[in-house]
Amino acid sequence: MITSNDTHKTWKAPDNAKSVSVHRAFIYGASAPGFGEIYAGSRIRGFITAGFFILFLVWFNWMVIDIMVRVMDLLFQGLNQSKGSVLSDLPIFSLGISFLGMYYIWLWAMISSVDVAVKQRQENESSPQASVPWGVAMSWFCPGSGQMYTGYRQFGYILLAGNLLGILLIIPAYTQLFTSISLLVKNEQLSASNPYALINIIREHMIILDYSFGNLIQEAVRYFAIAGTISGLMHGSLHSDDKWIKPSAAYGIGLFAAGWLCPGSGQLLQKRDKAGWYFFAGYVGSILLIGLLMKTGIVSAIDADNLAWISVLIQWSAMIEALFYMIKSKGGADVIY
Repeated sequence: MITSNDTHKTWKAPDNAKSVSVHRAFIYGASAPGFGEIYAGSRIRGFITAGFFILFLVWFNWMVIDIMVRVMDLLFQGLNQSKGSVLSDLPIFSLGISFLGMYYIWLWAMISSVDVAVKQRQENESSPQASVPWGVAMSWFCPGSGQMYTGYRQFGYILLAGNLLGILLIIPAYTQLFTSISLLVKNEQLSASNPYALINIIREHMIILDYSFGNLIQEAVRYFAIAGTISGLMHGSLHSDDKWIKPSAAYGIGLFAAGWLCPGSGQLLQKRDKAGWYFFAGYVGSILLIGLLMKTGIVSAIDADNLAWISVLIQWSAMIEALFYMIKSKGGADVIY
């Protein structure tokens, strides 16, 4: 069982202006990879992160310039004479690798900044920071960062690895999409004279991409990261927080937004874990099931898109149920689930 590093600890130093802010470290890491770690006190780690990011950034820009120059050369030479080599001669693979490396380092910069900042606060015995909006934002932009924020360090890196794996596995889906569209163009099946057929073809390929294995893994990891972060906060630093069950317009909007980002989050904020995880499992399970049915050929891409109403129904049910509980509970005194 993975436990939080903050469990049952007594924090001696109060939070002050000199304390390292996990929130600020995250923003710095997202804005300028490496700077968040430097701010949090790990200069070597920060410079290494910044160095790799700059390396991939320079490589990416070089590839973009190279592609632009080659395309301009082809245009001046006449596209009709170079049809067979327009795509094959362009360094698309190098462009993709450089962009992927840059994106990976960006994700690493965010989670690493949070990790260093949390450890710095622990070493200084400063009280842990706890904010639901910040935790959700961290988990949304970089799954695993929220777990770092709540003290579940190992679990955070596991979720990061899962997210990176999902990104890798989605590459074949994009490759297949690119190949399919290229074949359609080559066979003159994509024609502006029949816009409805064109729209249907593009729609079908986008649905296939949405329900690809890699994309489903990414979505599942992100949703689980958000739900896990909220659960960790509500049973950790915010264990005495009961404002999410007291009727309030502001917190009602917050519940609605949380349920939209991750169905079941509203219930988790209200510390109704069983209901929250049921909604979460129903939503994520329905998406995975639809993807499996489409992958095995039981349903077509269009039919899979039509079945998406099941996930939407679960999502809206979770959002409305959390608001209903807040309104009826009156602070938790009248309603017992």
